[in-house]
Amino acid sequence: MEYRRLGSTGLKVSAIGFGNWLNADDNETLERNIKIIQKAWELGINFFDTAEGYGKGKAEIQLGNALKTLNVQRQDYVVSTKIYFGTAQDDFPNSRFLSRKHIIEGLRNSLKRLDLEYVDIVFAHRYDPQTPLEEVCRAFDWVVRHGWAHYWGTSEWTAQQILEAIGICDRLKLIKPVAEQPQYNMLVRDKFEWGYNNVFAQGYGSTIWSPLYQGILTGKYNDDLFADGRFKNTDNPYLKGFYERTLGNPEYAAKVQSQLKKLGELAKELNISQAQLSLAWALKNKDVSTALTSASRVEQLEETIKSIQAIKLITPEVEAKIEAILQNKPETQVNFKLLKPFPTRRDLHV
Repeated sequence: MEYRRLGSTGLKVSAIGFGNWLNADDNETLERNIKIIQKAWELGINFFDTAEGYGKGKAEIQLGNALKTLNVQRQDYVVSTKIYFGTAQDDFPNSRFLSRKHIIEGLRNSLKRLDLEYVDIVFAHRYDPQTPLEEVCRAFDWVVRHGWAHYWGTSEWTAQQILEAIGICDRLKLIKPVAEQPQYNMLVRDKFEWGYNNVFAQGYGSTIWSPLYQGILTGKYNDDLFADGRFKNTDNPYLKGFYERTLGNPEYAAKVQSQLKKLGELAKELNISQAQLSLAWALKNKDVSTALTSASRVEQLEETIKSIQAIKLITPEVEAKIEAILQNKPETQVNFKLLKPFPTRRDLHV
């Protein structure tokens, strides 16, 4: 397993992390999760991510129970959770979002569910436009200084919001956020590759989610995106929203279907699975600290780990073939701070 620094921190995380998104709380699911997390640890994964909103807190309970079965020292693995959406089914005004009250109470409750004294990273799961950003920064500074978390970060914030938070922390001498958790994959690139350019230039880390785009990039849907009805006929609110925003557009769906078939052919040429090609492509990006994946079977996780070895296959020639298939490379934002100074009249001998 390859390990990487999380941005400018000294924290080392596995290039592939485990995202605890399986939210059913029956005994069968718990036993399966325990086996998968044990296998993840055996394969070298040391980073486990969850959130208060996953399964309305049940995912944190499951992860905490599974981590106990590893029987290893707490210092040897990294855990992150995320605060914003809360766990209450009712619309209580203070049980969600990023008020100081919810950040502190929400993280305290997360630690109880995880049965941990601290998490290594706590992320602000979304930006809260109704709470002053200074209040948000001060609250996360408080939980870090009190030992409830070692670091704090952001998730699905814009670059402007992140830079503003860093500026506030610099001005007030608060602990700054260290990493962003955004979506990033072959089909969702603009925000990561263009929007965060100046943020990553400052040493900000990233823990990307959905590197296989809801499983679409695994190769399972190359012949028919809607073969199993997972997206079109789902009752899952998240998948339903995903379908409405993306595959519900016939033109977009047809374009993706064509791209998938060509990616599948390229993966065969390289003698790897399409999932390994897709994940290796994302891991190749120098700004990706770790890619969060999940699995419903141990075998899936074993295949996923092989993506680490596949990174070396993503040569410039292969990258060019991928870009020719995708045709969605964003124009990179210029960071003028990193350029050499403009020439002066003296330099030009005028």
